[in-house]
Amino acid sequence: MKTIVMAQNTFREGARDRIFLAILIFGVVVLVSGFVIGPISLGEQTRITQDIGLASMSALCFLIAVLIGTGIVFKEIERKTVYTVLSKPVRGWEFILGKFLGLAMIVGALTLGMGVILIAVSGIVSHQFHPALVSAIFLIWMELILLIALSILMSTLCSPVLGAVFTLILYIVGHTSADLKELAVRFGTPAVEVASKVMYYTLPNLEYLNVRSKVIHGVEVDVSYILFACAYALLYALVFLTLATLVLDRKEFK
Repeated sequence: MKTIVMAQNTFREGARDRIFLAILIFGVVVLVSGFVIGPISLGEQTRITQDIGLASMSALCFLIAVLIGTGIVFKEIERKTVYTVLSKPVRGWEFILGKFLGLAMIVGALTLGMGVILIAVSGIVSHQFHPALVSAIFLIWMELILLIALSILMSTLCSPVLGAVFTLILYIVGHTSADLKELAVRFGTPAVEVASKVMYYTLPNLEYLNVRSKVIHGVEVDVSYILFACAYALLYALVFLTLATLVLDRKEFK
C-alpha cells in the first residue's frame, strides 16, 4: 500500500512538471515529418515515417526518464524529505519500488500517447493499419523500464548530472556492446579484449529490445522473442533496483 501511494505521488509530480507536453511535441514532429517527406521519399514514406516516429519516441522518453530518474532519490536526500519518509516507517525497498513504479507509469503514459499518434499517422500515410508497430512500441517501453531502474540506481550513488552522464554512457554501450567486443577482438590488446568481453556479458545488451528495423521492414517479431526480451529487461531492472535499495539502506536514514 505504501509503495502504491508513493508511486501515485511520483506520477502526480511528473504530471505537474508538464512532461506530457512531450506527447504534443512528438505528435507535431511525426505529423510534419510524415507529410513533408512524402514527395521526396521515393515510395518509402511509410517506412521513413515509422522510423522517425519510433526513433523520436525512444529518444524523447529516454531523456525524460533519465532527467527525472537520476534526480528522484538525490533530491529527496538533498531536501531531507527522505528522513521523514523512511521514519514512518517505510522500508528502503518500498521507497525505491514506489519511485520506480511512478516513473514507469509516467513513461508508460508517454509511450502509449506517442504510440497512438504514430500508429494513427502511419495509417493515414499508408491507408492501412500496422499492428507490428505495437511490438516495437511495447519493447521501447520495456527498454525504458530497464533504464528507469538504472537511473534510480544512479540517483542513489551520485548527483543528477553525473547520473545522467553515466546512464547515457551505459545506454550507448548497451546499444553498441556487440560491435565494441568485435572491434576489441580484432584490433585490441588482450587486456582490452578481456575488458570488452566482461562489459558485453555483464552490462545489459539493449539491442535485444530494439526491433524497430525489423518492424519497419515488415519482418514479423515472434511472441516468444517478445517474452524473452521482457524477461531480460525485467531481470536487469530487478538487479538495478536491488542495488539501489542496498545503497539507500547503507545510508541509514532514521
